[in-house]
Amino acid sequence: MSAHTITADIATVPDEPAPEPRLLEHAYDGIREYDNPLPGWWSAIFCVTIVFAAAYGAYYHLGDWGQTPGDKYVAALASYESQRGARDQAEAASISEGALARNAADPTMLATGRTVFVARCASCHTEDGRGLIGPNLTDGYQLHGQTRMDIYSTVRKGVPGTAMLAWGEQLPPSDVIAVASYATTLRGQNVPGKAREGQPVQPFTP
Repeated sequence: MSAHTITADIATVPDEPAPEPRLLEHAYDGIREYDNPLPGWWSAIFCVTIVFAAAYGAYYHLGDWGQTPGDKYVAALASYESQRGARDQAEAASISEGALARNAADPTMLATGRTVFVARCASCHTEDGRGLIGPNLTDGYQLHGQTRMDIYSTVRKGVPGTAMLAWGEQLPPSDVIAVASYATTLRGQNVPGKAREGQPVQPFTP
């Protein structure tokens, strides 16, 4: 037998068919599923996610090594609250009844205060202070206290349970001082507006 004949015979031998994948027993709507293995890359990613989840849970929840965003917020809030007293004292040292009276005579300070008042306070007190949701600031009555410092405290800390916001948490200290100083100059102008509220007070003297 020649080499040519042997080569021809080998070429005509059919390849063995690949083994048929095993069919699973279950069927849905007459459709059966082959038991094909998952791709290696998919299985590797799945294993990595399991390891990562376990490490993440241990790091953030089982031990004291890491802080979740919620933990960081709680810590930051506690730090803020602990420092509030020191900030209040520092601001109180820089402002007084006399300082507010001097500011009320300073045209530059009053211009700044009026700008802040129109932008932030007019929706409740109107631009001329005659009152709308909030009280009339131009008459001889005051809801919260009697002094300039009482007005400053109301502007800065707000009034819980009312529409009066704590502007000290939203405005720079200089703007709070300016708008409080401006508000003191409105008393005694007696612009017709909202009915009287609070206790009678005397106009501020320079």
